[in-house]
Amino acid sequence: MTEDFVATAEMTYEWHRWAAISLLRGTPVSKAVQTMTDEGVPEDQAAAACARLLTDPTFEAAEWAMQQLRKLESVLDMSRQMENLDPPPLEVDRRSGLSHEEFLHEYYARNQPVVLEDVCAEWPALTRWTPEYLAETLAKAEVEVMAGREGDDNYEVNSNQHRTQMPFDEYVAKVLATEWSNDLYLVANNKLLESGVAGPLWDDFTLDARYLVPDEKRKFTFLWFGPAGTVTKLHHDLMNILFHQVDGWKQFILISPLETHRLSNTVGVYSDVDPQTPNLTRFPRYQAVRPFQVSVGPGDALFVPVGWWHHVTALETSISVSTTSFRYPNSVPWANPTKIL
Repeated sequence: MTEDFVATAEMTYEWHRWAAISLLRGTPVSKAVQTMTDEGVPEDQAAAACARLLTDPTFEAAEWAMQQLRKLESVLDMSRQMENLDPPPLEVDRRSGLSHEEFLHEYYARNQPVVLEDVCAEWPALTRWTPEYLAETLAKAEVEVMAGREGDDNYEVNSNQHRTQMPFDEYVAKVLATEWSNDLYLVANNKLLESGVAGPLWDDFTLDARYLVPDEKRKFTFLWFGPAGTVTKLHHDLMNILFHQVDGWKQFILISPLETHRLSNTVGVYSDVDPQTPNLTRFPRYQAVRPFQVSVGPGDALFVPVGWWHHVTALETSISVSTTSFRYPNSVPWANPTKIL
């Protein structure tokens, strides 16, 4: 127990909840009591609360559920232990010329990432899309972007608080004047390609018919545009994604969904870990993670399978297009944590 609670003179609801979580995680009773007394809770109240918890049928049920979770985690740990006897290379395949069936059987159905080098290499957008071209095409159209991200460590979770309207040419000017920043970014959730003003941009690219179906309602294809330094924090998506890089370079860190239990996924689809500078004191389980790193540049299309964790950094001013409009089934049921404790 540290900064999350202010010292108190009584055993509050928050302290009862903290004690339950700590005991479920295997913290010895003596240590839990000591932590609470160090924060100002009377020792007799702390000890009595722990004693009540250990005889509470609700807590016993929670212990059973925790045992089921630990069983699943032990299976994942076993799998990694066996894999470490002959670890595969931490490389993402780069392929071209894959047929519809080959992509399905070798990557999509196997839930494996791959860089496809011939999906968008012939797009007109590759030679047309620069910040200046986008500014000329969309001119002063009002668009939504994310702003004020650097002042909020949880800017992804709090994304709705960062939605900002501005003329598109004003946004482009800000991007061009920025050397390195994560403060301002036009992302998929701003849904620019869904708006009527972005109609001309659709003439500059096509979705590869081997793997994708036309996005006739323009609901499943998204634009990303921002300066060098923009970061999409470690998270996973709820669907398979094909990420096309049009201009500039981006660095991806990819982590298998089989390592989810090592990533501190406390809310939604987000991890608390920064894989670039992981705090192993706070997240000791991350030390066993085997991340993949892959750089994508103009003409590359990265298949990010559903559930794969990814952290993305723009190394240059960058323009990208992502889509979920696959020919194959792309709907997966998910149960995500919804409450931060």
